[in-house]
Amino acid sequence: MPDSNKPVHPADLKKLKTRGKGVRKDYEPFIYIHELSSLGESCRSNSATVGRVHHLLSRLELAAFLSFDYSSNIIDIREQFPIPIEDSLDICRQLGIKHPQISGKLKVVTTDLLFDFKKQKQLALAVKYVDELADPRVIDKLQIEKAHWENKGANWRIFTERQVEPGLKENLQWIHPALVNDSGERSNQELLSIMERLLTHQNVKVGGLCAQLDDSYQVEPGFHIEAFRLAIARKIVLAPLGQSFYHWTTSELAITEHSLALRRGNVS
Repeated sequence: MPDSNKPVHPADLKKLKTRGKGVRKDYEPFIYIHELSSLGESCRSNSATVGRVHHLLSRLELAAFLSFDYSSNIIDIREQFPIPIEDSLDICRQLGIKHPQISGKLKVVTTDLLFDFKKQKQLALAVKYVDELADPRVIDKLQIEKAHWENKGANWRIFTERQVEPGLKENLQWIHPALVNDSGERSNQELLSIMERLLTHQNVKVGGLCAQLDDSYQVEPGFHIEAFRLAIARKIVLAPLGQSFYHWTTSELAITEHSLALRRGNVS
C-alpha cells in the first residue's frame, strides 16, 4: 500500500487538532516532555523572548534554545513544530523515500526549533547529536525537513554538539539541575527580591558575593548561589551564558522585563 493511502497514527491525529498552532505565548508544541518514555535529558525552560515554558527533548536542544533566546533579534521560538502530513507525504514521493510510520500508520514529522526574527528569514533548526547522523532513518527525516522549509522560503540548519561553546556547555551543566528539579517552592517574587539584593553591589564576582551575603543574612551556606542559579534557570535574570559562570560579575547581569513587570504587579 502506498504511503499516501495509509492512515495517520491516531495519537498524532488527535494532537493535530490543537497542537502546533498559535504563536508566542499561545503556541502549543506538538510534543510535551511528560509524554516521552525517556525523560533523562528532557526539560522545561522559560523563555526570555516569548515568556512561556518551552518543552525541550534533550540537553542539546536546551543548548540550541539558549543560544538564540537571548538575542534581541528574536521575536518567537516554537519547539516541536509539526510539518503538515500532506507536505511530508509529497516530499517523500518526490525524494523516493518512505514516510516515517509505526505499524503502517503515518507519524507526523516535527522540526525541533523554529525561530522568527525581526529582520531576517525564519530559521528551522534540526537539533541532532553527531552520532545520530549515521542513522539512515534520521537522514530521511532531515531530508523531509530541509525540503519543507526551503520550499517555504525559510533557512534550515542542523545544530550539533559541535556548535556549543565551551562556556555555554559548562553553564548548562550547572543550570540543568535547577531546571529539572525546580519544585516551584520558591516564588518568582522571592527570587526577584534576592536578585535585586545582589545587584545593589556593582562589578563584584557573583560567586564570592553570594557567599558573603549568606554570612550577612545568617542563612545556610549556598542559599544565595542556589537562588541565583534558579533565577537564571527561570529567566528572571539574564547572564552572559557564553562565559563560564565562575567569572560572572554583577555588572554583567540584568533582570528581565517580564520579571520587572512582576515587581510592578502587571503580571501574575
